[in-house]
Amino acid sequence: ATLGGAEALDMADHIGSVTPGKKADLIIIDPATANFGPRFNWIGQLVFNAQPANVSFVFVNGVALKANGTFVRANPTEVVQAAEAAAARVHKALGPTR
Repeated sequence: ATLGGAEALDMADHIGSVTPGKKADLIIIDPATANFGPRFNWIGQLVFNAQPANVSFVFVNGVALKANGTFVRANPTEVVQAAEAAAARVHKALGPTR
């Protein structure tokens, strides 16, 4: 699916597969938790049962942002504060709601 999308965008030389030299955003899920049971339909389990706590690794453009369940390039408190500030700006810009 990702390679087909990259080909449709004429970007298959840069994205679309996990290949050295290409850009890649990936997550690695740890299925060794109760929310992944029973383990007979892996795709269904991933789609319907995966939770943020199952994410062990996150790579954006090939750079690790989370490793072994711990953020390595971001402070979670600062991320939450920035998200709250952005939400407050949007809420203020929209004006009072009914």
